[in-house]
Parts: sequence; structure tokens; C-alpha cells
Amino acid sequence: MKIDVWTWGTGGPFGRELGISPNRRRRGHTATSIIFSDEVEGGGIGAHVLVDAGAPFVETMIERGVGSPDLLFLTHPHFDHVSDLDRLANSRMRGLMVERGKRDFEGAERSFGPLPVIGTYGCLNHPEDGVKARFGYLGRLVSYKPISTFGVWHRVRRKDGSIFPIEPLNFEGRRIDRSMDLPGPGSFYPLEFAALPVRHSKHAPGSCLFIFRFKPGGVGGPPGERDGGGRKTRNVVVSGDFKSMEDWVEESPDLVDPACIVLDSNTIKASGRYHASFEENKARIDRWSSGDEDVQVLISHLSGFGEYTEGFYDHVPDDEDWRAAIDGFIPKPKVTIRIAEDGACYRLR
Repeated sequence: MKIDVWTWGTGGPFGRELGISPNRRRRGHTATSIIFSDEVEGGGIGAHVLVDAGAPFVETMIERGVGSPDLLFLTHPHFDHVSDLDRLANSRMRGLMVERGKRDFEGAERSFGPLPVIGTYGCLNHPEDGVKARFGYLGRLVSYKPISTFGVWHRVRRKDGSIFPIEPLNFEGRRIDRSMDLPGPGSFYPLEFAALPVRHSKHAPGSCLFIFRFKPGGVGGPPGERDGGGRKTRNVVVSGDFKSMEDWVEESPDLVDPACIVLDSNTIKASGRYHASFEENKARIDRWSSGDEDVQVLISHLSGFGEYTEGFYDHVPDDEDWRAAIDGFIPKPKVTIRIAEDGACYRLR
């Protein structure tokens, strides 16, 4: 089993400032890929999951030689998380046409099908701030798949990207067995996912974080099961943007000891209105790691502008300031904390 996490865009929503030196590093809008492959008898199976679609990730992905995603998950509809959705939808279809020797665009739409776009109902369907309201013109290039319930594990059908609940949780936190009979191996992507709500901002309806559980050999079975090589199934968490989250979310056992957490830490110390700081996230990193499993934390969505306005620094923090802050924090054993880089690949153990 191999899992690669690519962080295509790791910057804050507004980038650099007009009228000052251009030397401060440019980071792209938010986009993260999780590429899973499982070598089995007769060939490999896997999936390319993209979480958020901030510009200019399409060009960066092309430059790194990475193919188009199978599925797109959106944490919320803010511009810096969807700014490359148009380019992704069109580039994907044009790439398939060139790859398979087709010249009729409308025929290609029917042959290849749309890109499944998965998000909460509010994220996709809010009449003013939702993704569909902003990108309705994409037509048959994308297919929206809304999630109606938080805290429920889902699987995704390969044929059309439709999502189906598996092992929902009742209000007492107990799992309800509602597993579907699978038509056969390969009918579903080898992953399961759950969305948990987070508090972000007024104009970010349905904001959530995603937990992905990659399933060697296929979907189904309890969390924490081991694959054929005796390895424990591990989760990957992508937080999206958040200021805070409810206690039941922070205390979710599915957030403990993931193989990787891509964590929104917009500032180092400054407490913003819409984003968590690294200082605030220290407690979450400790809560979500036991010290018994390897956990890789990728600090993302870096800005730090609030540090300047609140007087913590006399400048907007640069990479050296971020590294000093991270180096000054001693996490539990087996936890590695890194500053995520644009276009970087992190191989998970």
C-alpha cells in the first residue's frame, strides 16, 4: 500500500501585499491531493483524491506529471478553495480527449463522464454562496454529490461518483450496521470518507473537515483493521479552513493517530476571526496523537498577516519565523511537524 500526499497550494487567501517588496514568498491557493495505490494480484488499484481546487494547482500538477483526479472534495466554497475549478474541469476533459484520440467535445463529455464534486449540501447548494451558484456554467463537466449528514462514513461508486453511507453513527456514538451488499470487487473506490463540521465564517456555508480511510483490497470492514501485510488501516485528515470546532468533533476517535493531518494554521500566534493559529493548534496536535503511531502534520494555509496587525512581529512572518515557531514546539513521540510546500509530495508510512 502506498499513499502520497501532494500539497499544491499552501498559502493564505490573499497572498502578498500590493505596494511592498515582492520578495516575500508567493504561495498558491489551497489544494491537496491524496494518491493511493494498492498492488494486488492482476494489477494495481487506487484512487486520486483532490481536496479543494485553489489556483494555480492545475499548472503545478501538470508540471509535476500528475494525472487528473478521480474525485474532488470541497471543504467550503470560499474563492481560494475553488478558484481553479473551471480550469480543472476543462483541462481534465481536454486531457482525456487528447489521450484517447477524440476530437468531438460533446461526444467526449458523454464518453468520459463528469468529474464528481463532493461537498456538504450547504457548500454545494447554498443559493448565494454555494459552488453551484458560482460555477453553474460548467454544465456536464462536473457532477455535484452533496453530503447530507456529518459524522457518517461513506463509500464512493466508481461508475458515477455516487456516495453511499456505511456504518453511520447514532447520537450515542454507536455504529449502526447499514453496509450495502457490494456488486463485486472494484465497484467502489478503495476508500471511505467522513465529513465533520467546523466553524469558519458567515459566507462559508457547510464548512467541514474530511477524514479519508484508505482500504487495501477494497472497502468494507471495521476501522483499524489490518491489511494482508498486517498493517493497520490509517486515516488521512484534511482540515480545510476553521476557527474552531465543536467538542464532539475535536474528540472524535477518528481524528486520533492519522497517518497525516493537513492542518489550517493561518497565523503563528495571532488569533484571527476566521482561522486557527499554530499556537491554538498545538493542543489539537497533542490531542490527535497518542505518541504510539507515526503521525505527519503538514502546516498549511500560511499567511501570518495577523501577526503584523496585532503586533507580534514588525513584519509579516517569513518561512524562518514559521520554522522557529515549529521548532519551539515539542510534540509527542513519533509526531513530525512540517511546513507544507507548494508542489511537494509526502510519502506516508
